[in-house]
Amino acid sequence: MSAITVSRQFGSEGDIVAKRVAELLNYDYVDKELIVEVARRANVPPEEVEKFDERIENPVMRFLRRLITPGVYPIFASNEMPESMIMYEASREKMSLQDQKEYLKFIRTTIEQLWQRGNVVIVGRGGQVILKDKKEVFHVRIIASLEHRLEVVMKQTGVDKPSATKLIHKNDKRQAGFIKYCYNVDWDDATLYHLIVNTGEMGTETAAKCIANRCSIL
Repeated sequence: MSAITVSRQFGSEGDIVAKRVAELLNYDYVDKELIVEVARRANVPPEEVEKFDERIENPVMRFLRRLITPGVYPIFASNEMPESMIMYEASREKMSLQDQKEYLKFIRTTIEQLWQRGNVVIVGRGGQVILKDKKEVFHVRIIASLEHRLEVVMKQTGVDKPSATKLIHKNDKRQAGFIKYCYNVDWDDATLYHLIVNTGEMGTETAAKCIANRCSIL
């Protein structure tokens, strides 16, 4: 299996499951935070980049850093990346149409390069759409009941139930909006996925093993 894409509801503990799947299969793990960190490093002058101790970087981070180093990928040719590009979902309305196109091109190219590299778990970023016609890709959706998600969010953030409810609705709307705006699909469309896992019913460890076992036999 070249890649596993993971789409997850906020509060479903999808990140925990995805990381565990990567551990079980000995795959690399890539999420928005890693891509953002590498993108920020692309803004660092070359002489400063050389100072990064590669011993603390995992192989996939080095791969991404080489991919988007200025001079290798056009979007970073000026050695600058607008903050609005990094925080796309939060500032889409403030970006020019050209910047939006450049950002989406960057995301698509990055995910396709990761697929070609193989053995990777890709969380979010519309991977289930970008790689929908690629071979050796397994698309997973991780969900949970609202009550379970509320419990998770309250425990993780320390907020009360009304605040947790607002956080869930806000994040669901943002994530669904990103997929709809960028790819014109409904992220809840079951036909986008090979497997839908309910962590509220299965727990994170069982869910991860279920995904890993399914991928191992394909």
